[in-house]
Amino acid sequence: RIQILFEYVVMDILITFGSETGTAESMSEKLYRECCYRQMSPTVKPMNEISLTTLKNTKLAIFVCSTTGDGEEPRNMKVFWRSMLRKSLPSDLLCDLHFAVLGLGDSSYAKYNYVGKRLYRRILNLGGKALLELGLGDDQHPQGCEYLSSLWIDDLFANLTMTLSLTLPREYRLLPSKFSYRILESICRKEKEANDTALRKGYPFVGSIIQNDRVTSADHFQDVRLIKLDIRNSKIIYRPGDVVWIYPQNSNENVERAGQLLGLKMDQWVDFGDSPIPSHVPKILSVKNLLTNYLDVTFLPTQFFFELCSNFVTDEMEREKIEEFATLEGQDELFSYVNRPRRHLLEVLEDFHSLRETFNLKYLFDIVPFIKPRGFSIASSQTCNDESLQICMAVVRYKTNLKKERVGLCSTWLASSPSGTAVALYTTAGSFKFPTDRPIVMVGPGTGCAPFRALIQERGDITGSKDAQELVIFFGCRHERHDYFFKDEWAAYTNLNVITAFSRDSPDKKVYVQHKLLEHSNYVWDLVDKKGAQFCVAGSSKNMPIQVKEALISIADNEGDMSLIAAQQYVESLIKRGRYNTETW
Repeated sequence: RIQILFEYVVMDILITFGSETGTAESMSEKLYRECCYRQMSPTVKPMNEISLTTLKNTKLAIFVCSTTGDGEEPRNMKVFWRSMLRKSLPSDLLCDLHFAVLGLGDSSYAKYNYVGKRLYRRILNLGGKALLELGLGDDQHPQGCEYLSSLWIDDLFANLTMTLSLTLPREYRLLPSKFSYRILESICRKEKEANDTALRKGYPFVGSIIQNDRVTSADHFQDVRLIKLDIRNSKIIYRPGDVVWIYPQNSNENVERAGQLLGLKMDQWVDFGDSPIPSHVPKILSVKNLLTNYLDVTFLPTQFFFELCSNFVTDEMEREKIEEFATLEGQDELFSYVNRPRRHLLEVLEDFHSLRETFNLKYLFDIVPFIKPRGFSIASSQTCNDESLQICMAVVRYKTNLKKERVGLCSTWLASSPSGTAVALYTTAGSFKFPTDRPIVMVGPGTGCAPFRALIQERGDITGSKDAQELVIFFGCRHERHDYFFKDEWAAYTNLNVITAFSRDSPDKKVYVQHKLLEHSNYVWDLVDKKGAQFCVAGSSKNMPIQVKEALISIADNEGDMSLIAAQQYVESLIKRGRYNTETW
């Protein structure tokens, strides 16, 4: 039986992914390459393209899936997952399947890697045989999801060797490019008119900036923007808690640098032919359009980038360093060179002179990704803004040990864009579910208040009605004078109680939202336990969500007269029943 399985595996291994922003898909491509290096024949498909019949007849499969929102599966996995949940499925449906599951998530969320955990258990329940324990990639790890996933992939192939008695030596080879494209010096006028647009109809929707206001004081270090986007004729319907995804543009400076470093001219054209490019990217477009709107020229190079580039570099010293970055053992060095200082592609090409001179454009799109959209909680209600939506966004700027300041691609571009600038966007449901039949407690420091502003706009009452829904927001910022964004706006609502924490206004100690929760513990307990309030947290994923959860556990412990263990179980039950939601970034 092992021999038969061995022959079957070498011919066929299925790699299938559920991906919302492209991370799980990229990890599937990494698995594809690792299988090829071991003389296997992998197939990569999104989960929605996999039927149960196909899975039943598959001997070996690897599943890679991310968790989105508040424990939701990605859109290109939903159909597959519904089919897997059918109660009529026999418990031995997948008895011939050897499988592995790699989940990708963020441990700052209460439902960390929830989708991967559920998928792993469901396949076991249907008779599947696990090759190894569930893999858990974590965005909060200092070296990111990729490092933990690389360790898991090594374990996967080691277990394949032992469990199935396979011999799978890894022999690196340069694989063919997935892309077949041509660089053209010119194209006919008809093609030019059809394709040389800054943004095209292939995007979900192209709106424009109506308003771009700074909402922090001019003398405050942090630039926070309230940006209003025109969505007329889009047919977009959004609700409080929903997310807008925006495609940013590269700066003119970086577009010029990229052209020079890659040896491309702005008036040249790229013809992708039948290459597997994202649906919104034109098949034919100018190099300037490509570098401005589509190619992520400031991405942080990965292990695979250096692995592929090791084939092209000519200088021996540079080759030695690049080959080190390409190994699992060299990941600490790679982290110190790229991730810690946030050194991007253009800076790496400037550092490695021989690589820049011999860079093989044939593999350009295999190693330089297309720009991914950035998600923002919508900060407005459509009932008040029928033909527009708003976002509340902090402009990302920070220093590392590199001379030049680091900036966020999307936030910097949006902040510098005047009214009328075209913006490609689409919306998706967020993780928050706001009931109408109970109070809602919101904890949203800084720009974390964005989804709650949308809810307050929609359900805030200015008439003093006794029937209005009770809304409570714990808002935190540094200074009341500098960054209390919506002070005047919120003061008008009679059913809204705003409790503030200004962390730098107190000379004695820093005061944060979790301290205010504890200060008002009796009030919070009355809302959550006696009135059945919904409890929602949004904002930075660093320390705040954990400390807010600990504060609520402490409140349950003290106000509910519980033991610490019982208080922890109480809060966990809120999470399981959907009454405690988080949205962090």
